[in-house]
Order: sequence, then structure tokens, then C-alpha cells
Amino acid sequence: MTDKKDVAKRADEPKNELYQEIEAWAHNAILNSPKWSISQLDYSEKSITVVDMIINELSKKNFSYSEEQLDMIAQEYGCYLLLTAYKLYGGEFYWNDEMQQPMLICCEPDATVVLLTWNKVKGRLLGDKADHLAYFLDEFGKATFRPEKGTNIAYL
Repeated sequence: MTDKKDVAKRADEPKNELYQEIEAWAHNAILNSPKWSISQLDYSEKSITVVDMIINELSKKNFSYSEEQLDMIAQEYGCYLLLTAYKLYGGEFYWNDEMQQPMLICCEPDATVVLLTWNKVKGRLLGDKADHLAYFLDEFGKATFRPEKGTNIAYL
């Protein structure tokens, strides 16, 4: 867990281009969310469950989405989850060339805990109940709390 001084310090730091893109995609997720959920999408831990509920709702309609629409939804909500994780646990954003998506890396230099979300959101959109987003992010959060030196783990 990060302390409030660290979060306040990060809020004052200039944001790089990747951060700004992630933030814009996350904002689009909020704008495109069902009306009942918009006030609950506040980048809090509770909002992760709301995203899971939204994606579950959308998964029931996935047969009517084109591949591009599925990718866009996965990217928007995936970025929302990345930004929420950043606000909760800290870290830095990087682009993963191999998976063609942004990732959040926490706990460096002593450990490396990586979070990639787009594929997990898409899996949930396609109806995979094993891709439970709230559980996924909770496990990531636990991994960032006092990791053993040398830990190298990825959540994808």
C-alpha cells in the first residue's frame, strides 16, 4: 500500500504521454458506462467491482459487438482498471510491445509486479467467468504489499 503523501506527490508530478492516453481511455470508459454506474466510477477500490458488474452486463450482449467494439471496450475499461491500480498502489506505466498494450509496474527496484488488463477485460467480455476482475485486481494489490526482494510476477 502507498501512503497518502506518495499519492499526493504523484498527483503533482507531470504526466507523460502514455499516462495521458491511459487517463483519456479511462475517462471514455466512464462516459460510455451505464447511467447507474457513472457516479460510482471514482477510481476507488469499490469501483473495481462496479467495472466487473458493467463488463458482466456487457458480456451478455457480446454476440452483437464487432471485434473492434470488443477491443475498444476492453481497452477503455482496461485503462480504467490500470489507472485505478496506479492510484491505489503506485508504480509506473510502460508500453508492452509484445502484448501491444500498456502495463503498470510496481515495487521497483526491489521487486517487479506487473499488471496488464486488456486481455483480462476482453476475456470477461467474451463470457469467461474465470476472468473475475475484482478478484484479479485484489490479487495484484496483495502482491504489491511488501513483496519479497527479487519477486518478479505478472498479472495478465
